Amino acid sequence: MTGKVRPASAADAAAIAQIYAPYVRDTVISFEEVPPSADEMAARMADVVRTHPYLVFEAAGEVLGYAYAGPHASRAAYRWSADVSVYVAARAHRHGVGRELYTVLLDLLRQQGFHAAFAGVTLPNAGSVGLHEALGFSPIGGFPEAGFKHGAWHDVGWWRLALSDGPPAGEPIAFPELAGGA
Repeated sequence: MTGKVRPASAADAAAIAQIYAPYVRDTVISFEEVPPSADEMAARMADVVRTHPYLVFEAAGEVLGYAYAGPHASRAAYRWSADVSVYVAARAHRHGVGRELYTVLLDLLRQQGFHAAFAGVTLPNAGSVGLHEALGFSPIGGFPEAGFKHGAWHDVGWWRLALSDGPPAGEPIAFPELAGGA
């Protein structure tokens, strides 16, 4: 699918919320139970972009997917690790949108100086597992029956991708600094 990946802006919040809502309402891919509003999504985005990338895939003026990174955990020693997520509108599945978003996202994380990216996947989810493993993520373990949604317990698997080798060269660069204030 022809399109472009670009930094997300507050103007994209409604489209992002619309893409995410079916994952929340209709699947166990997200453990949220109520889809966030566009305003809530804009607030989440504003929080993330202070330090990590938040990207959209746009084709013909329409946002068809998004990907973002965030802190892996709150303790200081985790600052070189990031959690990553990608969501694609149903009509754009299996057209390379998720792969393109993740390729750009992971490259930005490398440029920022992050050491590892982690992805949690509600299981089973062959599409997500396939995407992560195709991009070089390796399974590292999981949590059985970690979430209860739609009347059943669901496992969460975790995947890791090394972004750099050796000790850090310095503190991770904040995303707005890397993006030139974007």
